[in-house]
Amino acid sequence: MLEPNPKPTISHNRREAAIARSHESHESHEKMTNETPVAIITGAASGIGQSTAQLLASRGYRVAIADLREPAAADTAASIRASGHEAISVHVDVANEASVKAMVETVVGSWGRLDVLVNSAGLESAKACLDITPEEFRRVIEVNTTGTWLCCQEALRRMLTQNSGAIVNLSSIAGQKGGGMLGTAAYATSKGAILAMTKSLAREFARSGIRVNAVAPAFTLTDFVRRQLATKPEGFIDSIYAATPMGRGAQPEEIAEVITFLASPQASFITGAVYNADGGTAM
Repeated sequence: MLEPNPKPTISHNRREAAIARSHESHESHEKMTNETPVAIITGAASGIGQSTAQLLASRGYRVAIADLREPAAADTAASIRASGHEAISVHVDVANEASVKAMVETVVGSWGRLDVLVNSAGLESAKACLDITPEEFRRVIEVNTTGTWLCCQEALRRMLTQNSGAIVNLSSIAGQKGGGMLGTAAYATSKGAILAMTKSLAREFARSGIRVNAVAPAFTLTDFVRRQLATKPEGFIDSIYAATPMGRGAQPEEIAEVITFLASPQASFITGAVYNADGGTAM
């Protein structure tokens, strides 16, 4: 004869604990969405970073324009404020640990929290393998890979105190397929490492309410790319477009849309993902 009120089994207890954790995570997510969210975007003085900062600001985020180029960062922040949104500029050298710490301290000191980090700062190298020096190679890794790591590390320390947060790292299709076109071996190496970093951090901090994802753009018409195209022979861009199923390059604003989605509450159950924004290049 069955007992009228059997004791819960171990598996039942585990299910109940899992459900409780899910509710706690959801409540933490809801609390974050009720606050005015704060985002740091590195490399935001131009290109994809700038477009991302502008888009996040237009959707209600307080944005910190973090960049090595202080006047350009200040101009971007001023432009966002002129549009009626909240923005500050912060000087940062992402390859310098003390500078990264100061960046996060400045932003948290100004707004009291940190909800989103977008790692868009990067150094692009157009030198082929046999032309780049060891010092130049190390510098690409130092800025792109170590810089992303340092920013993640410092942001995570703050996000852990809130039990919430979202990090979006900028990788590249070159990090998946190898260098070529404008992305050479050094650049591709640095961006490939970011993919492994993203997945590792996503797994490590998933139970802490912190999501970590990456976006891998292909050929994007940033100011840097346009300058590089000016030095290439006639027909070079046509060869790139011919290798892209959609037959064109991306605009920075298109990449910013993907980044902003991954940073937002709408992506609350996505972590460890790599979104290819590449016009079909990786197919």
